[in-house]
Amino acid sequence: MQVRVLTLRYSDGLQGFPEEALRAAIAGHEVLEVREHFFVHGAVPHLALVLLLGNGAGAPRASQNRSEENPELQLAEALRPLYRSLREWRNEEAKKVGIPSYSILRNVQLAEICRRLPRSLAALREIEGVGEATCTRYGAAILALLPTEAPEAPPTPPPQPSPTFGGGSVGARSALNEGAGVAGEERSS
Repeated sequence: MQVRVLTLRYSDGLQGFPEEALRAAIAGHEVLEVREHFFVHGAVPHLALVLLLGNGAGAPRASQNRSEENPELQLAEALRPLYRSLREWRNEEAKKVGIPSYSILRNVQLAEICRRLPRSLAALREIEGVGEATCTRYGAAILALLPTEAPEAPPTPPPQPSPTFGGGSVGARSALNEGAGVAGEERSS
C-alpha cells in the first residue's frame, strides 16, 4: 500500500484542475481512498489530494462508486430537484462574475443545504465550508431558493425492532464499538 500527496493548481485555460498528474500518480494502482482539501494560495485555487493506493491495478475510481463522487446520488429522490436548482443558480452566479462555480459553493455543500434546509443565515453558516463571506454575498439568494416545507418523500415503513445480542440491541452494540473501538480491531477513518 502507498500514500501519495498531490497538489493540483487551478488552470484558467481548462476552467478546472489538470488531470495528467493525477492519472500518472494512480497508473498501475488501485485507488483505495482519496481525501481532498481545497485551498487558495497566492489568489490561485489549489486542490490537494491524499491518495491511498493499493498494489494492484484496479478499475478507475470513477467506475467503483459513482455516488461517492456525485453528491446528488446520495440525496433522497425528493431532494434531487432542489439540488439541481441550487447547482444551476450557483453556476449562473459564477458565470456572471467570471469565477469558478466551486468558489461559490462546492457540490457537497449544495447537497448538505438540501439535507438541512436551513431557515436562517446562522443555520446556513453551520454547514461546513459555508462562512461569513458566502452568507453575506449569497445567503439571502440561497435561502430564497429553498422551499418553506420539506419536499414530500415517499412513505417509509415503520422501524423494525433490532435483534438483541447479549442483553442489548445490535445497533447499540455497534454504536459502542464504533465509538470506542474493539481491542485488536484495526480502525480506519
